[in-house]
Amino acid sequence: MSDRTILVIFSYGMSVTRWKTMGILSKEKVIFEAYLRAGLADKVYWFTYHPDDPELVAEEQRAGRLHPGIEVLRAPWWATRPGGKLLYSLAGPWVQRRGFGEAEAMINHQTSGCWTGLMARLLLGGRFVYRYGHSLWRRHLDRKQYARLAFSWPLDRLALACSDHALVCTRSDYQATSQAPHISHCPNFVELGRSARDALPPSQRPDRAVFVGRLMPFKNLFALIGACARQQLPLDLYGDGPLRDELEAYAKARGADCRFLGVQPNEAVRQALSEYRWFFLVSNYEAMPKALLEGMAAGCACIVAPNYGCVEVVEDAKDGVIAADWSEEAIVEALQRARTLDIDRLGLAAMDKVEQQYSLERILQLHRQALLGETE
Repeated sequence: MSDRTILVIFSYGMSVTRWKTMGILSKEKVIFEAYLRAGLADKVYWFTYHPDDPELVAEEQRAGRLHPGIEVLRAPWWATRPGGKLLYSLAGPWVQRRGFGEAEAMINHQTSGCWTGLMARLLLGGRFVYRYGHSLWRRHLDRKQYARLAFSWPLDRLALACSDHALVCTRSDYQATSQAPHISHCPNFVELGRSARDALPPSQRPDRAVFVGRLMPFKNLFALIGACARQQLPLDLYGDGPLRDELEAYAKARGADCRFLGVQPNEAVRQALSEYRWFFLVSNYEAMPKALLEGMAAGCACIVAPNYGCVEVVEDAKDGVIAADWSEEAIVEALQRARTLDIDRLGLAAMDKVEQQYSLERILQLHRQALLGETE
């Protein structure tokens, strides 16, 4: 029997090089290494947009940080240019027809760039699984980018109709589909690894809060910093972004005890999370926030805003606390309310939910069914 190959189509313009720079390679690789370890695939091809990716992957493999069964289809030098990137997203299946031809199934990483899979299916045949986290059309709707929405909504409908199977990350996006038999609700996951149950319960941890994510306007960080300043709650922020200088200046002006820790390897952040009492995610909008799942898996007392992604995951006063709205005042009120609850019970309930609903093992089974056409 020949080796079974699964081909992964990266998001439009994305590469292993960028994943490494962003500090998310160790997080993003997990599901694809799981394909190999669980016998779903014998080989995994990555279709990316940077010509230096094969050397970076080889370096990671030599260091024992990446499974040897992963191979990159080397992008041409022009794929990093704006026009070349678009051309490669369309012509890539033909340029890389050997790799695409070997694949038993292909799956895209996000909606952006999924048209590469549609082109491959049209030109070469093969099974195509359409997967998305925060759907592109909903992101454009959230941001009121209506011209882009006029492109992304039809693209999503086309991909749903033409794929062999679709994996939809959030319940709200799934409900916006036809819910046909070939469409599955497949949420995000966390790799549980060493259990946070070995760590101290939240009430015995330092009274310190943490945020993990990009320092972007929609993350609502000015309100979060203001709320922590008012409550004299120390706050650590992992991540970077265009607002860093403004946020540091704002924290200083408000007298907030904030540490901006920058981009850290995902495994280091995950390990650190179990040392925090509070985890905050108060964004204006989120899809299926993996950072929140990791905060819950670490047993933190999680406080979130009422965006649809967080509300889908957190049940108020049971496994976290949901603020009334996105204002500084609402975040203060949510923290004050959380302090009246049994936060150790919140932390345990959060860990239980992640283990039961968002484990890698459960999501891997959904991927197996989609990629191989298996039924339960």
